[in-house]
Amino acid sequence: MSPRPARFTREDAVSAAFALASAHGAEHVTMRRVAGELGVDPMALYRHFSARDELMAAIADRFWERLELPEESASASWQDYAHALMAGLRAQLGRDPGVIPIVATHPIGSAAALAAADGAVGALLRTGAPVHPALGDLVNVLVMLTVASALGEFAPRAGSPPVDAAAERDGSPSDAAEGEVAMASLPHLGALMAAGWQASHERQFDAAIRAVLAGWTWQP
Repeated sequence: MSPRPARFTREDAVSAAFALASAHGAEHVTMRRVAGELGVDPMALYRHFSARDELMAAIADRFWERLELPEESASASWQDYAHALMAGLRAQLGRDPGVIPIVATHPIGSAAALAAADGAVGALLRTGAPVHPALGDLVNVLVMLTVASALGEFAPRAGSPPVDAAAERDGSPSDAAEGEVAMASLPHLGALMAAGWQASHERQFDAAIRAVLAGWTWQP
């Protein structure tokens, strides 16, 4: 008698796929590898997902389902809350770096993503944001900035093996030395650095969010 195939649910498959994407990147999420994590035949996955793209969409949904909104009481204004909301989103993306390209390339149109957006807009309204059509545009702009910031800082480089994100951001002494040599041939950037400028993902993200919030006009 043949052994009974392993039982698994759609949620089991999404969890396995999410873990693979988070640790290794989207390109490592295949039906075969996810099936291997579950100990089942790859064809069994097609009972729950018609194609790999549907599985990838489910990974994006899982991220939005897990999104934690900041406490409203900690913000003095809706602008403060919006800043805290985007900082929290960026931090949560950073905890699952391989998932960032999947989130970035799947539109916020699923039930899970829309529920997260609705919760965020509700919190903004309760902290004082106006009920205005442009609020939807503002939220989308802030999310685009935040996902782009996380993509540039945390996501694994396309085609590269998994690396330690912190080590990659910090760089090595040889990287710093090469940078100093390069600046010698780039006088304008060199002048900025001589004046005290240093690249900082976090500072630039913070400045971008604050600039958008301060300069936003409520156009219909």
